[in-house]
Amino acid sequence: MRILVAVADDVFDTGLSSLLDTFETANELAGETRFAVSVVSSRRSVKTHHGFAVPTTPPPSRAPDLVIVPAIACKQPATIVAALDRPDIRALADLVASYARRCRVAAACTGTFVLGRSGVLDGRRATTSWWLGPTFRQQVPEVELEEAEMIVAEDNVITAGAALAHLDLALELIRERSPDLASLVARYLLLENRPSQAPFVAPSHVALDDELVKRFERWIRRHLSEPFELARAARAVGASERTLQRRIRAVLE
Repeated sequence: MRILVAVADDVFDTGLSSLLDTFETANELAGETRFAVSVVSSRRSVKTHHGFAVPTTPPPSRAPDLVIVPAIACKQPATIVAALDRPDIRALADLVASYARRCRVAAACTGTFVLGRSGVLDGRRATTSWWLGPTFRQQVPEVELEEAEMIVAEDNVITAGAALAHLDLALELIRERSPDLASLVARYLLLENRPSQAPFVAPSHVALDDELVKRFERWIRRHLSEPFELARAARAVGASERTLQRRIRAVLE
């Protein structure tokens, strides 16, 4: 399986190394190169978030079997939105879009925003970093977001959740080829099956980024002495009842 890991400056160190180490472990345990991994960018090297130089090769014209975009090292909504406007990130999104017509594409954590910007997630289900769900919906409204999930695969696209979900993503891709090998890799790397991000969610961190939920919270505080009516609350915050319920549920679950 030919895999390209497409990167840009400020790539999340742990995300990149998790992908490379997991596939390398699979190859070593298999006794052969089942996963041929190359790190690519438009330059000769990129700098990780911690300043390490990573040699890269130009993206080949021949499509691989899979392209993976690891996370950009942004934890806050404002920084990821700003990063998406960088010329190198726009070029990365264009690269993903060009390959998506010919092979599978994948991303984890904030790398899912690059897939969203490329357009390959439009009309599809996806996941992302649990605390960035509201920001993702604002940036990529065409996507059916399921941020509680650790892995979401649909058609030729696979997305994974926050940070160490890079490990879950790599393991899932290995499992598709060989469940036995994936099980052995998981044992060597001490990885457990983690189907959901829900146990890790800190609701207050999600709520801080959702303007609709913040408006709802302010409205509730002003009307604590009155009987609650969902329809009235939805009108007050400028949303449908269904949308308000869904956004509140995303914060609480």
